[in-house]
Formats: sequence, structure tokens, C-alpha cells
Amino acid sequence: METVNYFKALSDQTRLRILKLLYKRELNVNEIVSILDMGQSRISRHLKILSDSFLISSRKDGLWVFYRACDSNFPGELKKLIDLKLEKEEPFSLDIVRLDKYIKERGEKGKEYFNSIAPDWKNIRAKILGNIDINSEIVKVTGICRCVADLGCGNGELVGQLLVKSEKVIGVDRSPGMLEEAGKYLKSLGREGFDLRLGELAHLPVRDVETDCAVINMVLHYLDDPSAAVEEAGRIIKRGGRMVIADLENHRDESLRINYGHRWLGFSRETILSWISMNGFSFKKSKSFNAANGLNVVIYIAEKI
Repeated sequence: METVNYFKALSDQTRLRILKLLYKRELNVNEIVSILDMGQSRISRHLKILSDSFLISSRKDGLWVFYRACDSNFPGELKKLIDLKLEKEEPFSLDIVRLDKYIKERGEKGKEYFNSIAPDWKNIRAKILGNIDINSEIVKVTGICRCVADLGCGNGELVGQLLVKSEKVIGVDRSPGMLEEAGKYLKSLGREGFDLRLGELAHLPVRDVETDCAVINMVLHYLDDPSAAVEEAGRIIKRGGRMVIADLENHRDESLRINYGHRWLGFSRETILSWISMNGFSFKKSKSFNAANGLNVVIYIAEKI
């Protein structure tokens, strides 16, 4: 009967379209509604049928619920078969085009947002972090490095501090506005040895094992796929090198989504540790700090195996 339920759930074109989208990317209801241009009640009804049949799973993050296709056992095999068979058929192929367009447009809006707030970035960070000097805490645990990468370097303040203990600091950010602010700031300090690069954290403009250390400082909660940034960090760090992640512990403050563009309401310790382990690192230690408005920031230190 379980197998029959799978096929009953897949006997509707809309549900097949939804499943194919969720095979490609984790999405929430509003995103699926936008991509398929259907009513929310209709999409929610189909999501329930797919969920009840264990073809998709969900996770709650504050007020948002995200869905993804299941990978385990028979549902996972069905999902792969469906993706292969429907790859070039309409409307399924057009849905993937719309998905790609939606993600690209959202990314461009994100760049525009960070470009617009770049001059005020320091004040925005202070509203979230309160009195924590997170940059100084990060510098304490990075150690002395020949080359360190600041992934999502923002206005360059951390780059400036890392240069004290490193011969070279590579700063990567997706926002040209942020990199412009970083360049001005670092030049005002009279610092040398920095290399600012425009790029996505999921596709870093950094060579394999180019760095001894990488820092991901209060960035993961902005990303569609934070695990991809950790995976890329694993690619660029030499064996025995260090990765430092600083981010918010999971919370329920939806205002950070509304006011500051956060996609994730922080992360659990288990989630961060799983990304560390999956990408060739050994977890060493962590330290927690009380931030503003009841939020907590955790710094994780890991070593490349």
C-alpha cells in the first residue's frame, strides 16, 4: 500500500511539477507560488499530499516552512527517475527555467540591498551584535597565517584586523558596493597585503588550497544554501588549516528577515557541526556570546583533516 500511495501522489501534474522543483532546491510556499504562478491554497494542498506520502519533507524556520524532496530509499529513487524522465518535457523544463530566473533575480535584489546599505553596514551590525567585538574574538582564534580568506568580507573591518597576523588576506564579497567600502577603509589604514575579490561564497574566486585559514563571519544566515559556502571553504583551505564560523544561534526574531534580509533565523549547533564534519573538518571548540535583543552569537573553530 505504501508504494500505491507514492504513485497516487504522483498522479497529478502539479504535484510532479512541485516535486521536480524541490528536487533542484529547497523552497518555501511563497517561492513555489511565485515560480508556478498558482494560488497559495492550491500549492499548500498539493504540498500536504506530497508530505503525507513522504515524497517531500519540511523544516520550520521561524514563521517560514521550507520543503525539499526526500532522498531516502524508494522516494529518493522515484525522485531521481522523475527528474531524468521529465528533464526536457514541458511544462517541467520551463519550470526549471523559471526557478533559475527567480533565484537569479533574488540574488540581484540581494546585491542591490547590500550595495545600498554598504555605507551604513557598521551601524547595522551594531544593532544586531550589541557590544560584542566579534571581529577581535575571531582574530584571537585564527592564529598566525600566511594567507587567510574572509568570506563575505563586507566593509573590510575584519580584513584590516586579520592583516595584523597574516601576510595576505583575501576578502570575498558578492556586493561591489561592499568591496568599494572595504577598499576605501583599508587604504585609509595604510594597510597592504589585502586582495579584494568579487564573487559568490558558493563559487569562490579562490584556488584550491590557496589559504591556510578561512573565516565566515555573520554571513551564512543571508545565503540560500549555507552548506555550499562551508563546502567551498573546505576546497580552498590546506590540510591542517583552520576554518572559523561565526553566526547567530537559532532564534525566532522575524524582524531580522523583514529589516535586514536574513534568510535563516540562525543555526543550531547540530547543523553547523554537521556541515563541518561533512566537508572534511574536525571540530575543535566553540564559544558563545550574548548579542543584542536576546540573540546569541557562536564562534566555531574547525581544522581541515
